[in-house]
Amino acid sequence: MRPDLFDGTKSWLDYHVHFNICADINRWDDRAKAAFLAVSLRGPAQAVLGDLPPEMRTNYSELVSALSKRFHPNNQSQLYKVQLKTRRKKIKETLPELGQAVRRLTSLAYPEASTQLLDTLAKDHFIEALDDAETRVKVYSAKPTTLDEAVCLAVELNAINQAEAQRTHLGLGSRSMLVG
Repeated sequence: MRPDLFDGTKSWLDYHVHFNICADINRWDDRAKAAFLAVSLRGPAQAVLGDLPPEMRTNYSELVSALSKRFHPNNQSQLYKVQLKTRRKKIKETLPELGQAVRRLTSLAYPEASTQLLDTLAKDHFIEALDDAETRVKVYSAKPTTLDEAVCLAVELNAINQAEAQRTHLGLGSRSMLVG
């Protein structure tokens, strides 16, 4: 099982998890992990490798540390908090995609928080990120206890609203045909 390539444009945290799973499947020791990680780097990530002294390039923990410092600095939680606070649903973004994005930002913004607190914060930020005021009020009023519940409720309300809009549209169309 070969790990995907990493060029620094995607999440380092996600890639690191993926790489470690590949390493576990292949039963690589730290030296093999360092070698496979090094050959999996491209672009800006490969530049990090080139900036390291030769003895650090073959040390897995040193290589991971250097990549983490470059692609996931510890001191960015304030940046993620601002992004989370200002996050709104994008035009073509689905509600589950919004939920996942909010979940990710919440865990990045509050890296030391418990799983339960992260879920509560993510749920609240998800509701605030909804672009439709009526849906936002209805989801909030339903008092979901988890992010998943809030997402499911928002999806259900969205489907009901779409069905009702279609029904109203069809009703208006058939009424105008009778009058005309």
